[in-house]
Amino acid sequence: MSSFAQGTTANGSAWKIHYQVIGQGPDLILLHGGGPGATGLSNYSKNIQDFSEAYRVWVIDIPGWGMSSKNLNAFGDIGPFQNGACALLGFMDEVGIARAHLVGNSLGGSVALCLAMSHPDRVDRLVLMGPGGGTVPGATGPTQGILQLQNYYQGEGPTLEKLSAFIENLVFDQSLITPALIQQRFEASADPDICANPPIVPRPGGPGKETFISRDPRLAELPHRTLFIWGLQDKVNPAAAMESFKQVPHADFMLLNHCGHWAQWEHPKRFNDLVLSFLGNP
Repeated sequence: MSSFAQGTTANGSAWKIHYQVIGQGPDLILLHGGGPGATGLSNYSKNIQDFSEAYRVWVIDIPGWGMSSKNLNAFGDIGPFQNGACALLGFMDEVGIARAHLVGNSLGGSVALCLAMSHPDRVDRLVLMGPGGGTVPGATGPTQGILQLQNYYQGEGPTLEKLSAFIENLVFDQSLITPALIQQRFEASADPDICANPPIVPRPGGPGKETFISRDPRLAELPHRTLFIWGLQDKVNPAAAMESFKQVPHADFMLLNHCGHWAQWEHPKRFNDLVLSFLGNP
């Protein structure tokens, strides 16, 4: 059953976060990616049931996406990753979660890292799939996937063609992309409230320190057990970015072959087994 948590930001802006909670046990929060039309339920449709057999699973829509309020930037921090962490902290406070495991894909992984750096006592273990904020040796700009994400709401706004081009970057096996999936994501992305206030747009002057969180010195002091899962064929946040996160002291790194940016969706059995083993072993 869908529920909503509500609160206000430090500057008094009202926020609302849509969530569903399934299962019993230690708290586990699933954080979706930042692509057009993303939601918690769509990103983790192949994982929730397995996780809910051992955990109390919270599936949320980050502000700016899904059924949550469309005001990610109202949280007043320096960028989407940091604002997402502010929103996540507010959500945890509102629903009474003292400490939780965080599983985050792409944007969601970066949100999880930002919360772990700013409020380490609220985070248990981290599972991060192709998180944003890494650096790639020799890169001269964002990948095509990131450019498509940033510019999706620019110009003529959402179109099926734009959405299809972006979704193709998310998986290695293109046969998994169905017309129904494209249509579902497109309809979610074309919400007039999102179009009026997109959560991610190109930053004037290009990315700054708020983007490259792998350069944050606090990462080298993270106390949390962390599992990075990366697709070898990730076209959005390339696997080469994994190197920039290796200063995380208690981190393990898993590279999946024949896998794009959506590890939890493209290889759900492998992913679920990895995560449950990692979270369940002290």
